[in-house]
Amino acid sequence: MFGLGIYTEDQYLQMGPERRFAGPKVAYNLLRIGENPSEEQIRAFEDISVTLRTSNGTFRTTFRNRFEDVDALFLAILPRHFRAETELRIEDRAVSHGLTSAEWGKRILPLFPRAEIEASDLVLQLIELSTAGGEKFITEADGTPLQYIKPPCVVSLYHRESMRNPIRCLVAAQARERFRRLALPEGWTEGSPGPGFQVSAIPYIHPEAAALALSDPRFRFRQRSVFEISPAACHVVRTMNIFNRDYFSDERLAEGFRAIFESLRPGGIWVAGRTLEEDLSNHASIFQRTENGWKILDRLGGGWGLESMAVELFR
Repeated sequence: MFGLGIYTEDQYLQMGPERRFAGPKVAYNLLRIGENPSEEQIRAFEDISVTLRTSNGTFRTTFRNRFEDVDALFLAILPRHFRAETELRIEDRAVSHGLTSAEWGKRILPLFPRAEIEASDLVLQLIELSTAGGEKFITEADGTPLQYIKPPCVVSLYHRESMRNPIRCLVAAQARERFRRLALPEGWTEGSPGPGFQVSAIPYIHPEAAALALSDPRFRFRQRSVFEISPAACHVVRTMNIFNRDYFSDERLAEGFRAIFESLRPGGIWVAGRTLEEDLSNHASIFQRTENGWKILDRLGGGWGLESMAVELFR
């Protein structure tokens, strides 16, 4: 029924449970649900997020209470290493739309009221570029095109469409060429692409996480790469479902592990792990930064699959 694209909220809601498998044919501007969304709109936001894939290849798959068991293990360990009155600096990286960060924050802050929690990701908003001809291009904040929308078509621009649908492939190829020919000026994502264009932001933070950031200054969002070294040493860093060989080479992973090590103060704690797709079970390792490397404090499930690589890197 919606083989060429889903570009209205009504179309999307009509799909029912199958919408979580709709892939790139769902228009990303449907993520714009306003400041007071209904429960149905929030569920739609969460379902669309499952289909969203960024230019670096990472998917935005997450869901409510995904890390409940990881959080429970972490909160059993944290009081053994830091007093309740400690002004903890905590970072949660590669958080997708931040719902699991908000859940983590709500569990931490009552126990450590002076803690500050930063949730970060490279993509905290998308950009919608509209043309006078009725076309829309959805891009990342740096202008990298992700999607093209011109009803009835919604197609992926960065990641190739399946050859099983030649019409979508043809539309995508033509749209990529049209975007290239727009010759947009530097800084166009800030709202100055020139006559005939309109630019608007599509916030990409879960409504519950955005509400927590507004109501509690101890919880905030920031655009940050998982490979970035924090300027202020952290007590805790969490990186779930980002460091894996599906996304990065061993050399790039090693860079990331060093960045986490350098972002933590001595005695700081690193939570790293992965959710297995087949049964959605979490497998995590909790490290402590020592003078010479990592000490394993505890594990959940079978432990993080790259635990030994991280430890060996500092031996």
